[in-house]
Amino acid sequence: MKSRAQLAVGDVSAAAMPDATSGGFRWVILLVIWAAFMVSCVDRFAWASIAAPVGRALGFRLALLGSLTTAFYVGYTVSCPVGGILADKFGSRATLAISMFPLGVLTFCFGFVQTFWMAIALHLLMGFAAGAEYGATIKILTVWFGKDKGRAFGIWATGTSVSVVVANATVPRITETYGWQAAYQILGIATVAFSLICFFVVKNTPDGKSVPRITSSQIAALLKNRNLLLLALGGAGALYGTLGFVAWANALMTVAHGVSPVIAGSVLVWFGIGAFVSKPLFGWLYDKLIHYAKLVAIVDLLLFIVLLITFGNCRSIAAYYMLAPFLGAAAYGYTPLLIGLYTRASGPQLAGAAAGFVNTVWSVGSFISPIVAGYVFQHGRSLNITLGVIAVGPLLGAILLCFVRKRAAAAS
Repeated sequence: MKSRAQLAVGDVSAAAMPDATSGGFRWVILLVIWAAFMVSCVDRFAWASIAAPVGRALGFRLALLGSLTTAFYVGYTVSCPVGGILADKFGSRATLAISMFPLGVLTFCFGFVQTFWMAIALHLLMGFAAGAEYGATIKILTVWFGKDKGRAFGIWATGTSVSVVVANATVPRITETYGWQAAYQILGIATVAFSLICFFVVKNTPDGKSVPRITSSQIAALLKNRNLLLLALGGAGALYGTLGFVAWANALMTVAHGVSPVIAGSVLVWFGIGAFVSKPLFGWLYDKLIHYAKLVAIVDLLLFIVLLITFGNCRSIAAYYMLAPFLGAAAYGYTPLLIGLYTRASGPQLAGAAAGFVNTVWSVGSFISPIVAGYVFQHGRSLNITLGVIAVGPLLGAILLCFVRKRAAAAS
């Protein structure tokens, strides 16, 4: 006989939630939540694209401009588990709308900022509003997609890559033409519009039935799920490597190897292309090799380490260009694989809470790596040593994934 905790977590049968592998409406839902996610990420990245001129206009100190982004991610990290639990308790559609509507209002209000502390407060609240979206979105995709779940996760995950391009292509131009206030007001209106679209288009389940309410005991059991903890910590290690490289790649190339900033930027464009292509590709691999998804993720992380070391030993611009897309693919390809694995470990009913918990732990890796890599690089100015420190994250991630049990991977 299985305990209630075992039944509550990681052993949810396919009958617990409807399998939506038939019917095309799920792709409409994917398109809507992908667009909504992309717009919310543009809100997130908008400040970075215009921080220097706007900060100067408002009289903010240059050294403090990055603190607005930090404030956003503090709020985001705090709200991730809250949003996931709300999605499981009250439904993904309501949680998604509740997340995006205040995010849109707060983004619009940022256009009226006059003081540094007001800017900090609004970014903190914007992050808190945005964080609830993650768990709700993962819950929707878990419920609506069956055998093509990995592809859905991979396609959705491209929203972050596209949003970086959209933010940098539109926000500075709108700022230059109409002012930075107008840029934030336009983003706020667009975000509110997408919150309404999500509310009226997205459905919690394919058959329209009410979402089963989760209990406190189920949430407590979820936090004791061994596989979920390993995937959370393993993913934090993987993201430690990814974000550490992204944060310092330009400086590593320009300072350590004398590459011009223009060339370093164009190399990272190819890195970004590889990252964009890899997400749906590895999502497809998840669907095709579902029983070997853990192994594929481990191989990808080991390949990431090898490519980091190879990148550090490049001696020509041509080699940087050749290696960059493959490094980008390895640095992000594990994302849909790990999402698929942790939603299988939790089961569909608790997918939102699991997503919120895991994303919170992953965020820790994102916070730590740029600081650690920067400290090492500042004191040694060595590309190889810095990349070696960055590679520790994916190495630990691969080791932790080795201990994920296959039994719970058959949960859904």
